[in-house]
Amino acid sequence: MFTRFRMRRIALIATLLALPMTAQAENPMCDTSGDIVKAAVEARGAGSTSPKAIEEISAEYTGDKARYQAAVQPLVDWVYSLSEDQLGDGVAEAYIAACLAQ
Repeated sequence: MFTRFRMRRIALIATLLALPMTAQAENPMCDTSGDIVKAAVEARGAGSTSPKAIEEISAEYTGDKARYQAAVQPLVDWVYSLSEDQLGDGVAEAYIAACLAQ
């Protein structure tokens, strides 16, 4: 009896711990906005101006993705507000992690 109770308890805990991971994996907003951040970092690294980056990135979000266009400008503005030492390959990943943590 003790073993059966203990196994149920472990299964319940595992299920509860998996719920946030499932929710995180199913949040396309975080992945898409992370892609926008990554594109903005790349544009800034290539020497593009903020308005040009907004224009080029927005052009990629048409059709089914058009609903994400409103997020392009604030995310690009945020990337361009970062200091040079904050820019790097991990910016988009850090943004996605913060998004998923909410």
